[in-house]
Amino acid sequence: MKPRSLHCSVCGHRAESIFCALAGAHLEKLEREKTVHKYEKGQVIFWEGTPAFAIHCLYSGRVKIYKTGPKGDPIVIRLLGPGEIFGYRAVLSNEPCAATVEAVETSVICSISKRTLFDLLKQSPELTMRFLAKMAQELRTSEEQILVIAQETVRQRTARLLLFLAEGNQQVTRLARTLKVPLLRSEMAQMVGTTPETFSRTLRFLASKGILQVTKDQISITNTKALEKIAIL
Repeated sequence: MKPRSLHCSVCGHRAESIFCALAGAHLEKLEREKTVHKYEKGQVIFWEGTPAFAIHCLYSGRVKIYKTGPKGDPIVIRLLGPGEIFGYRAVLSNEPCAATVEAVETSVICSISKRTLFDLLKQSPELTMRFLAKMAQELRTSEEQILVIAQETVRQRTARLLLFLAEGNQQVTRLARTLKVPLLRSEMAQMVGTTPETFSRTLRFLASKGILQVTKDQISITNTKALEKIAIL
């Protein structure tokens, strides 16, 4: 399903976007040549191992990135929210897509073809530098994530994940911030580097301390400050 056109010049994510420096003819080219599509929950944007024809900017919604494990099972490695881009590394390296990207809730995505991106990179040295910086930042994040899994407790990593899921994706109630969790518990366990059983025990522990309310279908943060304290211990 294709929604009505979104204008780059007034996009709410433009200030933080990698394309924020584009103006004039360059911005007009991006506006003219991008495509906008709406994906429903469960729809795949692209599959691991397929050719990379475009990069993608997430306007609204959330997507999960997962790779196929040694036993053929999907392993979730990242969850992206509005304003983030994905698919660019495969485009820039001229390699197949390294992972599968799937919408975990209704999402609107702007896609920029490989040809358009390369034209803009040739015309805008500042955009090229921003992409180099983006790749360096993601490399640093990957290295830090390795340290996090090695050094932080499951409780800390669980707290970080829940706080991330709460950002911009919550319903405010009188008693709690109720998360619309777009992932299975097993997928959340993968993202914090533990087993589903240990993840469930961690949720029960946090619930016993009055930090969460947990049901089969819902997680509510009842004490955000306490959860933030656990995340930074």
